[in-house]
Amino acid sequence: MKEKILKISAVIVLIIIVGFGGYYAYKKSTSKNVLSSTKYSLSKATKTNLDITVEATGAVTGVNEVNVFSSNTGTVDGMTAKLGAAVNKGDLFCKIDDSTTQQAVDSAQISLQHSYLELQALKNQLDDLVVKAPISGKVRAVYAGAGDEVSSIKFTYGGMAMITVGTDNSYETAVPFPSSGKVAEVCVSAGQSVNKGDILFRLDAKTLNNTIAQKENDIKLAQKNLSDKQANLAKSTITTPISGIVTVLNVKNGEIVTNEKLIATISDTSKMRVTLAVDELDINQVKVGQTATIKLDDIKDKTFKGSVESISQSGTTTNNVTTYSVVVTIDDPENVKIGMNANVSIEVQNKTDALTVPVEAITEKNGKKYVMVSEQTSRSASSNRKASNNLRPGKLVEVKTGLKNKTLIEITSGLKENEIVMTELTQTTNTNSNSKSNKNRINQQGGMPGAGMSGGGGMPRN
Repeated sequence: MKEKILKISAVIVLIIIVGFGGYYAYKKSTSKNVLSSTKYSLSKATKTNLDITVEATGAVTGVNEVNVFSSNTGTVDGMTAKLGAAVNKGDLFCKIDDSTTQQAVDSAQISLQHSYLELQALKNQLDDLVVKAPISGKVRAVYAGAGDEVSSIKFTYGGMAMITVGTDNSYETAVPFPSSGKVAEVCVSAGQSVNKGDILFRLDAKTLNNTIAQKENDIKLAQKNLSDKQANLAKSTITTPISGIVTVLNVKNGEIVTNEKLIATISDTSKMRVTLAVDELDINQVKVGQTATIKLDDIKDKTFKGSVESISQSGTTTNNVTTYSVVVTIDDPENVKIGMNANVSIEVQNKTDALTVPVEAITEKNGKKYVMVSEQTSRSASSNRKASNNLRPGKLVEVKTGLKNKTLIEITSGLKENEIVMTELTQTTNTNSNSKSNKNRINQQGGMPGAGMSGGGGMPRN
């Protein structure tokens, strides 16, 4: 029995040892099959037009936007405009019904009219300052002298002079007194013959003229007061300041508004612009007049052209990032609407026939730049096919670079047109399962080990 147990135990131990050994061998085998293989995408050094752009986003606004405010306190009436509707310059937008303002106009008109009547009465008094002969005859006596007060003469003599009629002086009449005043001039003397209506005396008009002048000044003030009241009343009728679209509408008919209340905003949609926030790292490249390409989220099938209109000289900092406002106008904003989101590319530099390679093809070492040039370019096509499986990947060539955008970089020296550059792509693959398919893929793509045309690194198009 003990012998049987020992045999069973030995078998179990052996199974465990074999199992661990097999697992170790399996792990070692599979780990050797995982190798790091290097692949390259091939690109031809090509001459093309290289555009350097600064990109930013923003919302579309009108070039000319005018806010409409209430100038009075009152009730909105007569509004026909609606949000988003087109309006024409000079059309009635709405009225602000203000009975108080109308009452002020009426009161100013009454006050002005009363001042006119008072002025006319004063001017009529000027006629009283000239004393005329009431009848034709001979002046028998003159009682008033220059400088005399009319009131004192009247009290003493009952008249300013006496005129007799007829050869026998049978009829005599007194020259009547004016209401008041001072005698400025005596125009006749005793014994002088006069005709009815001849001027006998002139009274001092200084005081009356001063009163008239003051009343005329009062009328000017009353006229201005009326004009101000009428202008204020006119403000209650609001007309459309420009032709465009109502982009903001804050009131409705029957609503009571206060003075300086924002009623609406009208935007001229014949000209549109986009306001961009450009990063401080890019802003010095942007200049007024540079061309721009505008793409709108809501109009996907069309690209718009424009130009830089203005650049803010003051930046805005948010979360330690400073941006500058740049305004780009849209040349032909057909179907473009206020508020649409825009993606804008501003062309800051351009070079024609620049020799370019993909940006990823450049490597840097010790401050110098290199590209890996395929050695296939130095052999004929037939020898390439014949010896493709034995080719080395390529060689590093020092280059100098110029302009660069997101995808392409200019080569100013070190490389010739049509030379093939290699961009390294590193990946991990299992040699057991993929070695055959990898070999087939390489042979189908030109025979260069690890140089398949992969990863979207095709030759750039002009």
